Amino acid sequence: MNHVFTFLEQRLMPPLNKVANLRFIRAIMQAGVITVPFTIVGSIFLIINNLPQIIPPLASFFEQTILKFSPLYSVATTMSIGSIALFYCLATAYYLTDIYRKEEKLQLSSFVGAILGLFAFLMTIIQVDISDSGAQLLQTTGETAIIYNGVALGSWVTRFSGVGIFIGILTAVLATQVYRFCVKKKITIQMPAGVPDGVSKAFASLIPAIIIAFLMILINGCLAVFHTDLHGLLSKPFEFVKDLTGSWLGIIVIMLLIHLLWAIGVHGTAVIKNSFINPILLVALTENIDGATNIFAGDFVNMYIFIGGAGSTLGLVLLMLFRAKSQQLKVLGKAAILPGLFNINEPVIFGAPIVYNPYLIIPFIVTPLINVTIAYFATSFGFVAKVITGIPWISPVGIGAFLGTGGDFRGILIAILNLLISVVCYYPFFRMYDSKLFAEQQANEAEATLHDQ
Repeated sequence: MNHVFTFLEQRLMPPLNKVANLRFIRAIMQAGVITVPFTIVGSIFLIINNLPQIIPPLASFFEQTILKFSPLYSVATTMSIGSIALFYCLATAYYLTDIYRKEEKLQLSSFVGAILGLFAFLMTIIQVDISDSGAQLLQTTGETAIIYNGVALGSWVTRFSGVGIFIGILTAVLATQVYRFCVKKKITIQMPAGVPDGVSKAFASLIPAIIIAFLMILINGCLAVFHTDLHGLLSKPFEFVKDLTGSWLGIIVIMLLIHLLWAIGVHGTAVIKNSFINPILLVALTENIDGATNIFAGDFVNMYIFIGGAGSTLGLVLLMLFRAKSQQLKVLGKAAILPGLFNINEPVIFGAPIVYNPYLIIPFIVTPLINVTIAYFATSFGFVAKVITGIPWISPVGIGAFLGTGGDFRGILIAILNLLISVVCYYPFFRMYDSKLFAEQQANEAEATLHDQ
């Protein structure tokens, strides 16, 4: 094992460090950390609202007591996890502007950078279509979602949630670069010397804001001609995944795409699984109930693959909880363990973070592929029963597999085996990342001690 760590530290850490030190990567990772409180708050109230599914014998009790106020709890979840793209966009633009301000000695305001980033992102929310008669705001209605005056609405503004994170990051970086360029080239409104600094910086953002507005109008307009937009571009290339669910290799491709998207800040679960795969899984489940032998059916993904959420991150959380030396990961492990037990892992994905984190991306992508392989062939060879029962997606590890297979205890064994494999897969990368954070922590503590003296 020491040889493995030596190899990783000598061969893998140098290029990973280079990637991790890129300015926009540093900003994105800092943004992820700052969103942790919101994801934890949202996770807590999400668990409360799902208590009847978690403990079915007490469902009636919960519904007659604490769940009488369920809509109030939903507000907390919606305005935290359901608005995560807003927080990510604001924080990324803020930290990236701050990095340029400090490292390039530019007269930038981090707060102004954050507002410009948010402004650019908000300009991607409205859906517009262009035809021979001109531009119109989209209007559609459906059973669970509508588009009203160009805004896609479910329980909240759909694009404010995880599905909008990548565009939020993209627009944050774009807006920051425009702001930086304008200040660097002095393409700003210069106020007299006696004007307060805050007012001067505010007016300095006027020209960048105008440029950003025209840029976003141009992008939106060009895409609207083809009846799409920035957000729509993310989902259209992945419609083919519907044809991949019938084989092991096809499922591998699906899982690979989901986790590659997560790695760059796109909500892969929502874009691919929720949009295209879940309906197929439901049909396969109903066929299994009637005697079919579909392997990829029902909640197969959460039973065996997403142990603790996408990326099988429960293993990583356990490592944080019991093996971390850095204070950041210790605290995160304690905060993320309860949501992780119920397959809610936003605190880890955005808090570690895993998004744009070169240290954790590799096991995040690889672990589910191993889990798929084990679960698929264990089912194919008859070691464990096929999925014949629908279960809540928040069912804890092992319990969901037991219930989903109609009470086959071997499902528990497969789920626990996959959990152990996730611990093994994450461990060397976790150790490298934890060592890096611990070294930074010690350096900061030493600097603080010298400063106090």
